[in-house]
Amino acid sequence: MSQPILTIGMIFKDDIRSLGRCLAALEPLRRAVPCELVMADTGSSDGSRELASRRADILFDFPWVDDFAAARNAVMDRASGTWFLSLDADEYLDGDIRELVRLVGGKDELSRRATFGKLIIRNYNSYEMDGSYTDFTTQRLVRMSSGQRFEGRIHETWRPAPEDTTVLLRCVLHHDGYVGLDDERGRAKRERNLRLLRRELERDPDDLTRLVQFIESGRKEPDVLFHLERAVELVKKKPQGWNVAGPGIFRYAVSIAEERNLPDLEDRVRQAMEWFPDAYCVRMDVNYLMFSHHWEAGNFRDGIPYGRAYLSAYRDSFSSEGERDRAQRETLLCGAPNHQRNMKVFLSAAILWAGEPGELEELPELLGDLDCAGLNVQQTALLAEVLSGLHAKSRLDAEPLLRAAWEGILSSEGGEDRIKARKGAFLQAGAKAFSKKPELLRPAWEVFLPLAGECVLGDAAALMACEEPEEAAGLLSRVERWEELPAAALGHALELGAAFPPPDHPLNIEEMDGLAARLADDSEGLRRVLDRAAAANADGSRQSLAWARSLALAAVQSFDWADAAPGGVELARTFARVESAFLAACYAPEVFQGEALRVLPPMHRFGWHCARAFDALEAGDPLGYVRLLRAGLETAPEMKLMVEFLTKHTPELQAPPPSPELRALAEQVRTMLAAYDPEDPAVQAIKANPVYQRVAYLIEGDNT
Repeated sequence: MSQPILTIGMIFKDDIRSLGRCLAALEPLRRAVPCELVMADTGSSDGSRELASRRADILFDFPWVDDFAAARNAVMDRASGTWFLSLDADEYLDGDIRELVRLVGGKDELSRRATFGKLIIRNYNSYEMDGSYTDFTTQRLVRMSSGQRFEGRIHETWRPAPEDTTVLLRCVLHHDGYVGLDDERGRAKRERNLRLLRRELERDPDDLTRLVQFIESGRKEPDVLFHLERAVELVKKKPQGWNVAGPGIFRYAVSIAEERNLPDLEDRVRQAMEWFPDAYCVRMDVNYLMFSHHWEAGNFRDGIPYGRAYLSAYRDSFSSEGERDRAQRETLLCGAPNHQRNMKVFLSAAILWAGEPGELEELPELLGDLDCAGLNVQQTALLAEVLSGLHAKSRLDAEPLLRAAWEGILSSEGGEDRIKARKGAFLQAGAKAFSKKPELLRPAWEVFLPLAGECVLGDAAALMACEEPEEAAGLLSRVERWEELPAAALGHALELGAAFPPPDHPLNIEEMDGLAARLADDSEGLRRVLDRAAAANADGSRQSLAWARSLALAAVQSFDWADAAPGGVELARTFARVESAFLAACYAPEVFQGEALRVLPPMHRFGWHCARAFDALEAGDPLGYVRLLRAGLETAPEMKLMVEFLTKHTPELQAPPPSPELRALAEQVRTMLAAYDPEDPAVQAIKANPVYQRVAYLIEGDNT
């Protein structure tokens, strides 16, 4: 091998999960620049060493001594390159290595004068490495001739002067080693890190960098507030490096106060903004945290200024000057594109729900450049609500935003599963626009009309706009997933008189039951649809009978029997009539004889008894009517309120009103008894008489 220009140095222990990925990602760099790979194993037992032996140019054992700097320096001692690049096994180098190749292998002024190099470390919150992450820069490159050595038992680094450092803004190390660090998965690593940080702070209690690292790693530790207060007071004394460490320390003061619901949160915010008004981790992280704080509390109006300030800072941070300053100095908790997308969507919702009417004018611009393809499931769902709300509350044209949102879903990265999840969230949230809420300026569902023919919400909007049953029937025949169709759209089509189920699109009974149950949210509409379906099933087709039966079942199960709502007896009659027709069409007569009736599902047995009960009533047998209702109740105890309602409100069961002569006689008896002591034995004997008890309700009650 030729003399290496770059030595890649690594230490590892039991990193079989990520080591192969890390080493494979180095191959483009090793092809672009003469490299050597030096690796130290600090005690692996999971096969990592065998994997490393296939790629490393130098592989050696280094017994662990609770000192990362010592292990790193042992690797540096074996390096022979002009430059040294330090990596971890749970990282992998991004494919864009142009800046890195130019720095270590170029012959221009940048390559000649540079001594140190900072790379972007992208810390992900999940092993899938999508969604939320934090970026920060750290020293990972050094010219070997500088003589630098690693310092620190943990979070080891070199300590160059800022003017000697070049920041590689496009060179990214993807890192998932902190996933689960705050829960049981990362307990061992967390405890090790905190132990080493405490030792470092014992050695130098005023080291602001170590204090920041302890606060980051020990947010749940009992003494984190002590170290935080110490760090804040040290910054106020303005020691060397205070302006570099200070913004992060004040940001953590806000973050921990918000997380722990401390009473001095507002003071912390004010202090951070007074001391470091230009620092991006204040302008971005603090504003983001405070917007989230007010959002979670439901104080949408109070959060709006923080959201606007965050987005302003985010825009500034990606100017050429802002990006370089941010990369040089700060670690941002809320600086990833996902945070910006999140803020755009949630701020839009806050303005929609709590903003002044004129503030709605902001939303087209706010959402106009939104990266809809990068939204996650939660953001996608909320965006659907925002767009329908914007349409309903204003005269603004939301169609371009809606189109961008839908096309963004279809172009999502991450495969079909991600597209399916986002599409489902969009459809479910958008379906809320079809509710019976009072309309504002326009029906919210209209916003989805541009998607007619492309998705079920578009077809549902077209259904809501229909006025002819034939047109509605044609739209219904295009539906493929009935569970996604908003119930209001189906209800509107049915009330128009659209044939259902579609003749060329038969449904099974479970699908019909599910659709009917969803229609039950609009009880009056369901009754109208049921009456139409019950009248339309005269053709005797099993599909129409089954649909009428599903509607009838949903209607009696959702009716407010306890409140004695009007129309209950008529509904029960319709249910009995539909059940009788359905059972006769679908079951042999022998099923309804004696014990064979038990093969029917409970609600069918209940329906059969209800039908026979009304037959008995029409035959002049009220006692048989009650007996059959009670027999049905034994098969479906959940219908108790319906049976009680019918026994109280069926006209044929009500006693005829007393005659005027009987009322007059009752008044005479009441007057006579009033002249005697109620405890008189003669009075007690009269009241015990069966004849008296039959008219006691007239004598003792209110006979007005």
